Amino acid sequence: MVHMCTPLFLVYYWIPDPLWRTNLDKRVVLVLLLVIVLIFEAIRLKRKWHIVGMREYEYRRMSAAAWSAIALVLTFLFFPLELAAPALLGMGFIDPLIGELRRYKSKMYPLLPTLLYFVIVLAALAYLIGLDYRAVLAAVVATALAIELEKMRWRQVDDDFLMIVPPLLGMAAVYWITTSLS
Repeated sequence: MVHMCTPLFLVYYWIPDPLWRTNLDKRVVLVLLLVIVLIFEAIRLKRKWHIVGMREYEYRRMSAAAWSAIALVLTFLFFPLELAAPALLGMGFIDPLIGELRRYKSKMYPLLPTLLYFVIVLAALAYLIGLDYRAVLAAVVATALAIELEKMRWRQVDDDFLMIVPPLLGMAAVYWITTSLS
């Protein structure tokens, strides 16, 4: 359920800047929140706190939640909604699906998550930017990056980060390169 709530963070794009009746830049507040999360994470690791819902391996390394926070902050600081939404929707719905398919050793893995991720990203890009060859190519690149990086077992970097930032970079590269060629 936590993963599936990830796309709700897209509300960031509708938060006014500066923040309501203050002079606070929303990007500064976002970075300050990340600093707070990372300080808490450092204390948690140092004191070996056990937090409900954490997986066993997270007790000895940076948690998925901290990696997600880093990914979200990078997303909101450097990418427009049109690219952020497909990446967050893809990770939010497909990462838990992969986990369940793996848990039950389903023969539908990795084909089903790959197809669904592609459809989610392509649909979001088509809705937000428009359906053309660039959207299809960006969806293919994002899908390949997200699914392949999620498959790998990384000791230090959590797949919650890897299913957001590399696909975003891939989509941005596709749009940047194809726009430059036009």
